[in-house]
Amino acid sequence: MTGPFAGTREATPEQREAARHLIARAKHLKDAEDEAGFAQVWAHAARLAITSNGTAAPVIEGRDAIMAFYRRNWAAGAHGTGAERETHVGENPFVVALGDYRLLATHTAIFAARRGVMPRLIGFGEFRDEIVFEDGAWRIADRRSSLRRRPRRSA
Repeated sequence: MTGPFAGTREATPEQREAARHLIARAKHLKDAEDEAGFAQVWAHAARLAITSNGTAAPVIEGRDAIMAFYRRNWAAGAHGTGAERETHVGENPFVVALGDYRLLATHTAIFAARRGVMPRLIGFGEFRDEIVFEDGAWRIADRRSSLRRRPRRSA
């Protein structure tokens, strides 16, 4: 392959399905604030880089540090509460293989409040995930996120 996917090969159907399942599971568990389940989608030495509305946050390294970050966000209501709590709706990822046990998945998601007949769009994100097979499961080893969000509504 060429361009940003140079040095990769087409993923097998099984690899594509594994990546799709992992990414969907990660979104569901994050929205559910399921700490134990969400921790399992991350590799032990995972890295998380987030740019939100053009501002890059410090890179977070390691599963424990990533989970501490999300625990703080959940406790602070950073993803909204009640009718304004956001949910993630993602598209299927584009997946290529970096090797037999390493994948690269790119995908987008919208964040919407789950209220009323029509959800309210809060923002969207673009994601680039390196996925590895570790301890018998596929896990996110490196996530680079670029997010755009509307300002929070005041109460």
